[in-house]
Amino acid sequence: MMSLTAWNIRASRLLLGCSAVALFAAGAQAQAAPASTDSGTTAPSGDQGQAAPTPGDTIVVTGVRASLQSAQNIKRNSPQIVDSIVAEDIGKLPDRNIAEALQRISGIQVQRTYGEGSSVQIRGLTQVRTELNGRDIFTASAAGEGTSPAGTFSLEDMPSELLAGIDVYKNPSADLIEDQLSGTINLRTRKPFDFNGFKIAASVGNTYYDLVKKSKPSASLLVSDRWDTGIGEIGVLVSASYQRTAFRQDTISTEPFNTLDTSLKADGTPTNQADYDAASALGRLDQTTTLAHGTGIGEVYGDRRRFGLDASVQWKPTDTLELTGEVFRNDYKFRFDDYSYFAEPFGTQMSPAPGAAFTFAPNGDVISGTYNDIAVAANTSLETRHSRTTDYSLNAKWKPTDRLTITADGQYVDAKTQDVRSIIGLNGVGDGTLVQDISGSTPAFSITTPEGATNLASYNAGFYLDDLNHARAKDKAVRLDAEYRFDGILQSVKAGFRYADRSNVFSDTGYRYVGLATAPTNTEVVDLGDFFRGDASIPSEGLFFSRDTTLSYADTLSSLGIPSPATYLPSGTSTQSQKTYAGYVTAFFKADRLPVPIDGNVGVRFVRTQQAITGYYQQTDLITAPDGSQSTGATTSSLVDFANSYNSWLPSLNLRAHLTDKLQLRFAASKNISRPSLSQLNPALTITEPGKAQINQEHDTTGGNPYLKPMKSTNLDVSAEWYFSRTGSLTAAGFYKDIKDYIQTGISPRDVTFTDGVTATYNVTSYSNVADAKVKGFELSYQQFFDFLPGALKGLGLQANFTYVDSKAPSPATEGPVHDVSLEGLSKYNYNIVGIYERGKISARVAYNWRSQFLVTTSGNGSGNLPVFEKPFGQMDASITFNVTPHFSLTLNGVNLLNTMTSTYYGIKTRPRDAIVNDRQISGVAKITF
Repeated sequence: MMSLTAWNIRASRLLLGCSAVALFAAGAQAQAAPASTDSGTTAPSGDQGQAAPTPGDTIVVTGVRASLQSAQNIKRNSPQIVDSIVAEDIGKLPDRNIAEALQRISGIQVQRTYGEGSSVQIRGLTQVRTELNGRDIFTASAAGEGTSPAGTFSLEDMPSELLAGIDVYKNPSADLIEDQLSGTINLRTRKPFDFNGFKIAASVGNTYYDLVKKSKPSASLLVSDRWDTGIGEIGVLVSASYQRTAFRQDTISTEPFNTLDTSLKADGTPTNQADYDAASALGRLDQTTTLAHGTGIGEVYGDRRRFGLDASVQWKPTDTLELTGEVFRNDYKFRFDDYSYFAEPFGTQMSPAPGAAFTFAPNGDVISGTYNDIAVAANTSLETRHSRTTDYSLNAKWKPTDRLTITADGQYVDAKTQDVRSIIGLNGVGDGTLVQDISGSTPAFSITTPEGATNLASYNAGFYLDDLNHARAKDKAVRLDAEYRFDGILQSVKAGFRYADRSNVFSDTGYRYVGLATAPTNTEVVDLGDFFRGDASIPSEGLFFSRDTTLSYADTLSSLGIPSPATYLPSGTSTQSQKTYAGYVTAFFKADRLPVPIDGNVGVRFVRTQQAITGYYQQTDLITAPDGSQSTGATTSSLVDFANSYNSWLPSLNLRAHLTDKLQLRFAASKNISRPSLSQLNPALTITEPGKAQINQEHDTTGGNPYLKPMKSTNLDVSAEWYFSRTGSLTAAGFYKDIKDYIQTGISPRDVTFTDGVTATYNVTSYSNVADAKVKGFELSYQQFFDFLPGALKGLGLQANFTYVDSKAPSPATEGPVHDVSLEGLSKYNYNIVGIYERGKISARVAYNWRSQFLVTTSGNGSGNLPVFEKPFGQMDASITFNVTPHFSLTLNGVNLLNTMTSTYYGIKTRPRDAIVNDRQISGVAKITF
C-alpha cells in the first residue's frame, strides 16, 4: 500500500506536470470583487464600485474566464488591497464549503472540523471579522461551542449557494468597521437589481462520503424579477438552499505524557511512589523517563443540515433614490455520536510489565512497551447543536445632487443556539494488559483482559454525564454615511457614524454526574475492523453502551433510570453586552498629472466601546449513597460583575502609484483593534466534583477573563501588481503587523477541595493578554490562461500562490520556561496550485492546498504546558463541469482525494497526540438557469 508521503510526492509531481500534459481545473476564485455600490449592499472599506470597461474589454466571455477577468479588473482598480472569490454562476462558488473556497486566496489558511473547513486565518491571525453584505453576522455560542470563536460567524453554518461572492479586505481603512487584526471577510448575497429582468436558477445534487458510506442530498433555488411600475422600479428576489452532509472521523490518540519523578525526600523515601516504582521496573531510576498516560481510539459519526433563505426587495422610486430591504435566515443543525475506547492506568501511573521489552527515544520518551493493571474505558456519546441566525436589514441610498451621496443603513440580528452533550462511560476492573507502539506515523496498540475485552465482566462500574446549554445573541446597528465629490486632486470626502448594541445571554446546566454502581447491560459489541479503512493495528472490536439508545437523549435517560434532564440554575446564566459609537472621515485623492500618477485615500476612525459582563463561579459536589453510588449534589456559586469602557483612534492611509498601464505599486499604513470576544470576557467557570471512576483521570474546565484588554495593531502593507492580460496577473505583497496586548489561550492547574474532602486537580483553560506579538511575511500570486497554445490546449490555465508568514509571541506557560512560539493556527508556509481547463463545453480544475506545521494551542491539557502542533497537511480537490446547453450543466466534484491524514503532537515530535482520517467525498450536481 502506498504511504501518505508517497501520495503527497506523487501529487506534487502530478500538479507540476499538469501545465504541459494534463487536464487542468478551474477555480472560480479570483483576486478581488467588491460589491457594486448600486447593489443595495453596505459595502465595507469605501467601495467605489467597479470601473467602467475600456474598449478593449468588450469581448464577451463566460464561466471561469468571466469570473477571473471581472475579479482581476476590480482588484486592479480597487483603492485598497482586496482579494475575492466570485461565483462562476448563480449558486456556484468554486468550492461548496465557504472556508474551503477561501483557502484558495493567498494569505488565507483554513481550519477543518470533521473533514470540513470551519474557520480561517488571514495572514496568520485568527482575529478575522466576518460580515454579511457589509454588516454584522454571528453565531450565538459560548466558549467551546461551535467551531469558530464565540461571538463570530461559523463559516461551516452557511450554505455557499446563497452567495454571489466573498470579498477579503486585508488592510483597514477609516470607513471599514473595526474589530479585526488580519482582515474582513464580507459575504455577498445577490439582489434583484443585479439582473436585467426575470431570472431563475435551480440545482440538485448528491454527495457520497466514503468512510461513513453514506450519501446526502442538496438543492438550491433562486427566483428574481424586476418591474417598471407607476411608483418606480421594483425588484424581488428569493433564494433558498438546502444541504445535508454526513461524516465519519477516525482518531487514534496517545494520552498526555508525563515525566517520572524519581526524586527522594529527605528521609530517603520517594517523592512520588508510583513514578518511582515505574522507573524502577524499567531500570531507569538514573535516567529521564517520560511515559504516555495510555492510548485509545475515537470513531465519530455525524451529520450536518444547512438551510438558508434570503429574500430581498429593491425599490427605485426616482433616479436619485434606491431602497433595499432584506431578510436573511441561516438554520444549521449539527450532530455527532461516537465510540471512544481507551486504555488507562488503574492507578495514578502506568505500570510497566516486568521483563517486557521497552524502547525509548534519546530524550527518554517512551516509544514502545507493555503495561499491566490497565483499566479499559469505553464511552459512547452524543452532541447536538442547533443554531439559527436571522438578519433583518434596510438600506437607503439617496443622491440629491450629482456630487452628494447619502446612505442610511439599519440592521437587527437575532441568533440562537441550543446544545446537548450526553456521555455514557463503562469503567474497567483494572486487570488488563496494554501493548503500545508509537514509532510509526499511525500509532498501534492492543488490549487484552482475563475476562475478554468484549465481556461485560471486564467492566465493574459506569457513569453518565450530561450538559445542556443555550445562547441568545442580539444586535442592533444603524449607520449614516455621506460622500461629496469634487473636481481636481481631491476627488471626494466621505464621513459617517455608526452605533451598534450587541448582547449575549448564555445559560449552562454544567455537567451533571450520575455514578452507576454496576456497568449498564444495554451494550453492544462494535466491529472496529474497518477503522482507519483497515490500515491501523488496533483492537478489532470493543464493547460499548448501545449506540441506538445514545442517539436519543430522552431514550438514554430512560434506559439509565434517570427521571429528568439536567436542570438550569440561576447561577448558570451569564450575560455580556457591548455598545460601540464610531465616527470616521476619509478623503479620496488622485494626482494623475504627476510623472508617476498617484491616487489613494487617507482617513481616521474614532470608536468608543462600552462593555458589561456578569457570570458565576460554580462548584458542584457529589453525594455518595450508602451503597457507594454517587450523584450530583448541591451547587455553590459566587457572582462576578465587571464593566469597562475605552476609546480608540484608528488612522489609515492607502496609496497607489501607476508606473505603467499594466504595472502598479501600493502602500498602506493603518492602526486597528480587535476586541476580546464576549465569551472570552465571560467570567463564568463551572467545576463539578469527579466521581470515583474519574478521580485518576484528567479534569478540564474553561472560563473567560473579564479583565482582557483589546488587542491593538499597527500595520504596514506594500504590493506590486502586474496585469499582463485580461485574465493574467503576477502580484507580490509584503506585510508587517506589530500587535500589543495579544490574547493567547493558557492552561493553569487548580486544586479544588470539595465538601466531602475529595481534592482534584483541574486544568483551567482561560485567556490572557500575554504581551506583544509581531507578524510579517509576503504573498506571491499568479494566474493565466495559456491562450498562446494551439488548438484545444488554449483552454489550459493555472492559478498559483505562495504565502510566507513569520510570527512570534510568548507562550503563556504556567510552569517551566516560557517558550517563544508562533501564533495559534499559523503556518509559516502555505501554497495553492490550481490547474484550470475551460474550452467549449468543458470546465475543470484540480486544486492542491498545502500548509506547513502550525501551533494548535500554546499549552495543551496534560502536555506539561508544552505547545501542541499539527504536522504539515496537504489536500487535493477536483471538479469537472459539462455544459450540456447554455442553460443546463452537470458537475462532478471530488474532495480529499488523497485521503490525507491529520497528525498532531505534544510539543516534541517524539510525543504524538492524534492521528486522524476523514471521508473522501464525491458529489454530482445538476444545474439549470434561465
